[in-house]
Amino acid sequence: MDVKELKEEIKEEETFLLKLFQLEKFVKKYKNYLIALAVLIVLGVIGYQVNNYLKTQQLIKTNTAYNKLLKNPNDKEALKVLKENPKLFNLFLLHTSNNDIKKLEIVAKENGVVGNIAKYQIAVLKGDKEAIRNYSMTINSVYKDLALLNLIRLEVQNNNHKKAQELLVQIKDPDIAKFAQGILHYGIVK
Repeated sequence: MDVKELKEEIKEEETFLLKLFQLEKFVKKYKNYLIALAVLIVLGVIGYQVNNYLKTQQLIKTNTAYNKLLKNPNDKEALKVLKENPKLFNLFLLHTSNNDIKKLEIVAKENGVVGNIAKYQIAVLKGDKEAIRNYSMTINSVYKDLALLNLIRLEVQNNNHKKAQELLVQIKDPDIAKFAQGILHYGIVK
């Protein structure tokens, strides 16, 4: 080993020791703050895990209530539990509405898919051509093609085949389009 290498090695060790002493000084100076930060991080992680656990337990509880209600719709206790989860409660109302417009109107207030389906069902049950048309023009409409099919049916019923033909072009689902063509061709409406 020559002297140059030895000097470089000593210089590196000296730099390392200097940084180590600076770190030790920093830790001593901010010891309480560092401990508080570590405690906050641990508490935050524990709080996050507890919150996730409680949410999961709540979902399990409401899903169990939903399953009970599917088997026995008159279970008042399960209905009470299900009301704690508005989305699942609305899904249950949609599922059990049996074309009851009052129940569907409650569900239609929701912004999600379930509310969207309820809006479609209300419009079709009422036979309201304008409501069906408005639904079919909504960007996020789930049953857009079915709404157009219903409009075609209503137009054929009113002997407005030209308007029905214009609506047929807007249908994207090939199966629904074939069905609509059948309605136009045979004029079968009920």
